[in-house]
Amino acid sequence: QPNAMGGREAGGLAHLLPGYRLVANAEHRAEVEQAWQLPEGRINAKPGLAAWQQIEAMQQGALDLWWVAATNPLVSLPDLDRVKSAMQKCPLVVVSEAYADSETSHYAHLILPAAQWSEKAGAMTNSERQVTYCPAYRRRFGESRPDWEVFAEVGRRLGYSEQFNFKSAAEVYAEFTALTQGRLCDVSGLSHELLEDEGPQQWPYPSGSNPTTEAKRLYEDHQFATPNKRARFSTDQPLGLAEPPCDTYPLVLTVGRYLDQWHT
Repeated sequence: QPNAMGGREAGGLAHLLPGYRLVANAEHRAEVEQAWQLPEGRINAKPGLAAWQQIEAMQQGALDLWWVAATNPLVSLPDLDRVKSAMQKCPLVVVSEAYADSETSHYAHLILPAAQWSEKAGAMTNSERQVTYCPAYRRRFGESRPDWEVFAEVGRRLGYSEQFNFKSAAEVYAEFTALTQGRLCDVSGLSHELLEDEGPQQWPYPSGSNPTTEAKRLYEDHQFATPNKRARFSTDQPLGLAEPPCDTYPLVLTVGRYLDQWHT
């Protein structure tokens, strides 16, 4: 799965902030506001909308701008007729895309040319917590730009020039690693330069750590990532299918996975 672990570490879900922090947690919001030089209370206490909630919001006319980046929802989402109808009701749909003829781009008001993975530098985390540096090795095509450059440019134009004064992907990563200090996913000792020189490293990798190829196991000290440091166990009752087969839709589709291909 392409950097799902790294996305969660960086706060790339509607209810998360960097370093496995929660939007709904006032202490977590305050920590990030301080790091980002934002006034107290600037981060909304209400989590954002998950993917399907965004579709519902567009249908209801409650979403004025939908910006799609690094995904192709008109392939990966279910009920595509409903998704298309919702997009047509949204006043402004922006799509950052590396391909001119993607399914989603046909419904965009504005298409921004995005750099491919081979044209931009970055780091990714796999499911065993190994962080790998991925250098750019090809020249960008046309006017394409890495997503972080586009987001930073928009941030500066919205009046946040101090917060978005990055000069490189390495600087963006340095801000992120600082936000992980003391957290479960502490990578405050990592940098693009170290990863490029030493190869992949497994977190936790706090500041002052030495590169190693030995595996690290979490919770060997029996201190878990809960307020009282104790493990939590729970039971779960299956709810069954949300949409059981019926005469109109008699089949249930199970989508497979390939090693080198995920979703779109």
